[in-house]
Amino acid sequence: MVPPNKGEQYGLQEELWQKSFPQRLFYVVRWRDIKFLTYSGIIICEKRSCSRQFLCGHDDVDLLIKRIIRGDSDMLNDNYVAFKILGINKGSGSSFTFGQDVVCRIENDDYIEKIIITADISNARFSLHDSLKIEKESVHQIVDYLQTFLARMMIGLVKNSSRYSSVGLKPVICLSAVSFSDSADINLHLKEYVSMRESLSVQMKLDDGDNIVQRWIDSTELSDYVRKKDRYDILLLLLQGDNLTQKYMAMYAYLSSLVKEIYSKLHEAQKQVVQYISDNCSRVGIELFLAPSNRPGAKPHDEEDQFTRLRNKVAHPVALHDPVRVNEADVNGLASIICCAIEDVNVDEN
Repeated sequence: MVPPNKGEQYGLQEELWQKSFPQRLFYVVRWRDIKFLTYSGIIICEKRSCSRQFLCGHDDVDLLIKRIIRGDSDMLNDNYVAFKILGINKGSGSSFTFGQDVVCRIENDDYIEKIIITADISNARFSLHDSLKIEKESVHQIVDYLQTFLARMMIGLVKNSSRYSSVGLKPVICLSAVSFSDSADINLHLKEYVSMRESLSVQMKLDDGDNIVQRWIDSTELSDYVRKKDRYDILLLLLQGDNLTQKYMAMYAYLSSLVKEIYSKLHEAQKQVVQYISDNCSRVGIELFLAPSNRPGAKPHDEEDQFTRLRNKVAHPVALHDPVRVNEADVNGLASIICCAIEDVNVDEN
């Protein structure tokens, strides 16, 4: 089967060869003084005497070549690593975008010069310092560090969701492209990192994307994220659920266990959760609403916050024919509170 003509696809004069390999295609595209040799998700770009190697997933080959030939100058000049961000702005409901791609420069980082988040929050690209000496032995260490940095940003996205609370958030990140200027001797096999995934047709356009992304970066200290990664992973796993009610109830139970740990109590108690939520809503921009408790056995003076009230309505329905509905804003708000609780848990360094 002959592959589509890449020259026609991009409107270029080019040479195209196809050779048969088991389940794979091999072809070369020439454009001006640049030659692209693509094979099994790897692009080798030769420009004059300079040879660059790009690694990307099969679905990204066309996109990467198109970006290079359309003049994305950084593609040929930078050391960079790119990730896909899945689980945001997908499906059949609310979504949000930025007015334009967001560029954040990072100060005092050994590897990162800047981060670019696309306006649709579907891709993140880390541009590395030009002076960075990349050895074969350090490649995976660098990529792992960047993956951790981006995962921590996804926690910030969840924690600061009050601006886009109606959007389904199931963040997952995976490596999509790697380019190092001196990559001839580096044999890096593309691997995908699954850390987090998503849903929804109301679209919000947020013009202050720079401030929003900076909050994602600043919300959680990188060292704190690394120490508590297992707890954050539980939250991100819970967010993958499709049934909003089940997801909400599981998340509330997780918050209850964290609050028990924070207060060093032997047993979980809903009063402690209500107290914690009441004290910490303001940290994530959530307005607190207290009301008399509807929990069976509650005393007349007992109060409960809006998250606990919803949990109790689901657990103790008044009428089975009129089920309580949980929405994305309820889930996202609770997830924000859980992020605070994870921050407040003391972790033994040993």
